[in-house]
Amino acid sequence: MNPKHKLIGASLAIVVILGFGTLGFKLLTEWTWFESFYFTLITITTIGYTEPADLTENGRYFGTLLIVVGVGTLGYALSVAVQSVVSLEIVSSLGKRRLMNEIQELKDHYIVCGAGRVGRRIGQEITTRGLDCVLIETKDGAEPFDSDGYRVLEGDATKEDVLKSAGIERARGIVCAVSSDPENLYITLTARDLNPDIHIVARANEESVIPRLTRAGADKVVSPVITGSRQMAQMLLKPAVADFMELASMADKLDLELDQIEVGPGSGLTGSSVGGGVIGSSHDVIVIAVQGSGGNVVFNPGSDRKLESGDILIVMGSRDELMKLRRTADPSGVP
Repeated sequence: MNPKHKLIGASLAIVVILGFGTLGFKLLTEWTWFESFYFTLITITTIGYTEPADLTENGRYFGTLLIVVGVGTLGYALSVAVQSVVSLEIVSSLGKRRLMNEIQELKDHYIVCGAGRVGRRIGQEITTRGLDCVLIETKDGAEPFDSDGYRVLEGDATKEDVLKSAGIERARGIVCAVSSDPENLYITLTARDLNPDIHIVARANEESVIPRLTRAGADKVVSPVITGSRQMAQMLLKPAVADFMELASMADKLDLELDQIEVGPGSGLTGSSVGGGVIGSSHDVIVIAVQGSGGNVVFNPGSDRKLESGDILIVMGSRDELMKLRRTADPSGVP
């Protein structure tokens, strides 16, 4: 049985025996509820105070029964409780050690700071794509491997040692999604200092914080208020466009996905055109846009647009086709 369940069972057994004794003495004597509880407690713990003078004959019979049943039950329940607490400590220690060993082996993974509703949803989106993710949770007693299968590191994400424990130097990206803007700002600064090449997405609750997060090193800043209001306005004014954008983002419910794929060094796509060559002949995808190495984005690129190393393709297609294109674009096989 699970140590937690054993601990709960032992606690219930103690409560039941205390309740049984208290109710029995209350019904068989003229004592108050507290006096009945107090005598039950000193009986099953074998403290052995002097017997009350007003204890009735029926009360003595019940007290004898309570000694036989209660003392043994209390002793067993306490032993199970102690054993369960020790087991939980051992399991927690082993779980944390296993977590740290796994994190040390991770590379090009993603870190999510703040394992609330937003953070867990982000973690779900990452793991659905078969990518590694570590959630940092400040809550005391966070399980190293929770019921959803996430790797959860307990600690304050604003602290440098916690980010290092999450493998910040080897991570591909980090999301600063805690509820406090100052904390997100500090996490962004620390993450950029520890890993200059990491991709940082930060959450801003106040619009005035957005430029500060950008200056601190965030590549992208998301404001739930601004994003939510724009999306609601688009649903109101351009419902068809909103429906399309929603469908494009629902990768877990559709066979089609919207993805970005970078043309890596030595890629088979280098020198190939968007509408012909390798893409046109071997991959059933739609190229929506191309972002050049300089950062300029060309939407609906012409079929004769030549691809270069460092270009980022915004494409739509099935998961299998996107995976094929990713392998062609990046021979090293990095996701």
